[in-house]
Amino acid sequence: MSGDNGREQERDEFFEGDSNLGDDAASLTTSINSVNYTYQYEHGRRYHGFEDAAYLLPNDEKEQERLDGQHQMWLMALGGKLHIAPLRKDIQSVLDIATGTGVWAMDMADEYPSAKVVGTDLSPIQPNLKSVPPNCSFIVEDSEGPWVWEEQFDFIHSRTLGSTWRDWPGYFNKCFHYLKPGGYLELHEFTFPFHCDDGTAGPDSPMVQWSRHFNAAAAKGGVDMETPARLDPLLREAGFVDVTKLRLRLPFTGWSDDPEEKRYGAFYGKIFDWGVSVALFTRRLGWSREAVELFLVDVRKNAADTRVHAYIPLYIYTAKKPETAV
Repeated sequence: MSGDNGREQERDEFFEGDSNLGDDAASLTTSINSVNYTYQYEHGRRYHGFEDAAYLLPNDEKEQERLDGQHQMWLMALGGKLHIAPLRKDIQSVLDIATGTGVWAMDMADEYPSAKVVGTDLSPIQPNLKSVPPNCSFIVEDSEGPWVWEEQFDFIHSRTLGSTWRDWPGYFNKCFHYLKPGGYLELHEFTFPFHCDDGTAGPDSPMVQWSRHFNAAAAKGGVDMETPARLDPLLREAGFVDVTKLRLRLPFTGWSDDPEEKRYGAFYGKIFDWGVSVALFTRRLGWSREAVELFLVDVRKNAADTRVHAYIPLYIYTAKKPETAV
């Protein structure tokens, strides 16, 4: 789908589906309206239309394929599970922040038919509501802004906010407020720069340099890419209990001796799109598009070398709102 006619059809389908959301979801702070579909186009890629959002990754079909692949990688890393929080089978409500293509939310709706699952995102790239489970819906909004939900949730989930989130304490306070007593929050995160434990990817490695440039560009938008490594004290300060933290590795090219790491690392290395950094490097670091593309040639060669043992640290957090909280 491309061009103005494609965008009009996409918008009409989403609006038609929106009539099924119900009064509570329809009354959210940011309604689905034409400004959400005024995409920005730059360097051959498409981006969301929110001017003040820190998120500068694309939302076009190529990026949607990466996001769907990323979902599969997380499933592999978690042994096929959508979450590790100990949820009851009869939960009633789930909120998925920064849902992306909505694939996690739809899978969650299938696994928990008793629950109403709502996904929010900056971009309306989710399927129209005719093609999703009847207990799943999507809202276009910037979740870093105010939340005005009229209900509380049994479970709030978010994935890879670390490249865009500027106010983690504020996020955790909102999650705490909008969770039911005894409800769970779960976060699936990563950090940059790339790590290496055996010296095969030193400071001059193009992959490591790329991740450091990514961090620098994110920092210019107020984002600290290393914060997701230390979210557990912030969760406790927000009032959560039973906080758990799990650290995994994502080894590019599948170089690991661990069979599970090897499997999901090799998979993600094949579907990863280094070009997601173009807008960050051009807008925030002042690079030309030509300079970025030339640099990415070396990065891709480095990433394909199985002798380079670089990996991305992955973090999974769960946290519970106390039963006695309100």
